[in-house]
Amino acid sequence: MQKQVMALTRNLLSNGVFNHLSDAALSRMQWLLLTRNNSNVTTQLMQYWYSGNYFTTGAPQDLFHQCNLFLMQAGKPAIDVFMYDETEA
Repeated sequence: MQKQVMALTRNLLSNGVFNHLSDAALSRMQWLLLTRNNSNVTTQLMQYWYSGNYFTTGAPQDLFHQCNLFLMQAGKPAIDVFMYDETEA
């Protein structure tokens, strides 16, 4: 599962989902992606997924769906996103 989580995180990075994060947070994420033999890497990378910006970056929606599938398989809560409806404003 670690390889899949790392690959998905790289895909999220390349699609700009984490562009709003600080340089320090992005550096930490890059360091985690380079770490191979740490069993905690998967959990730490998944934690970053909760801070992703999945809708304003134009990222493919299947990435969001894949994140939620992995999170639920790991026994973690899915990412909740409430879309803002301009007609209600």
